[in-house]
Amino acid sequence: MVKKANKTLIDTLKKMADAGLIVPRKENNQYLVLSYKGAGGLITHKWNIKIYNTGSFVCADPSPIREFLHGRLKSPDPSLRLIQIDDAGWGSSIGGVMVGVCCDNRVVTAVVDTAFFKPGPYDSKQYLQVYANKGLILIEREFNASIKTHRIEICTGYVNKDLRELLRSEGYDVRTVEITGMLQDTLEDLFKAYIKELTGGVDLAYDPKNCKSGKEISNLYYRSVNWARENAPHLLKTGSFFTSAFPLNTATTPCQEFAY
Repeated sequence: MVKKANKTLIDTLKKMADAGLIVPRKENNQYLVLSYKGAGGLITHKWNIKIYNTGSFVCADPSPIREFLHGRLKSPDPSLRLIQIDDAGWGSSIGGVMVGVCCDNRVVTAVVDTAFFKPGPYDSKQYLQVYANKGLILIEREFNASIKTHRIEICTGYVNKDLRELLRSEGYDVRTVEITGMLQDTLEDLFKAYIKELTGGVDLAYDPKNCKSGKEISNLYYRSVNWARENAPHLLKTGSFFTSAFPLNTATTPCQEFAY
């Protein structure tokens, strides 16, 4: 989210850095005044904040700043069972986006339908609330979770934003972290199976994070786009974000290498 920075914010960030909670980041951007990332531990390495010379700042999750400012930033309660949340499919050109919830090595999922990633619904960001509602239902229905029995770790991805805040409003201890390991691996496999089900067995699933170059991303993107154009146009994500890097109105051949 983008907001205006003030002296209190800048002073707080410097105190957090002095406490070893965050560290400065060097970036080649003439418009940046300050940039920090989490130092690990209480604040994940994936957390970051950028303050620009316009006075605006961008921070995906301001909660650690608020908690530090009010003296509430502390280690999670070890007596609470851990629930982890991750997403899959945001980088896929076809299909919806999957939310995955894991507790005690059990993974359950739900899907936000492709329709929410078309112009109109996508522009109004309806998918954020739908994703949040589906995630909360999984947590409380499948795991009988409550604020007295469970704590939450959630992926840093943008699609998790409303779910993260919904869980906090319900009273859960929610930490933004990088999700790795069993949940991430299982979710990728389940998303691949979901795409195969949509395509009648054609393996078109890919994760940009696992690609070695922008050229590989573009090749996989156009492979899935070309198939969907000919066989199932309704499966294409056509919201502005998904078509800005690789326009759908270009030739049906892989585009030049794109710096993802």
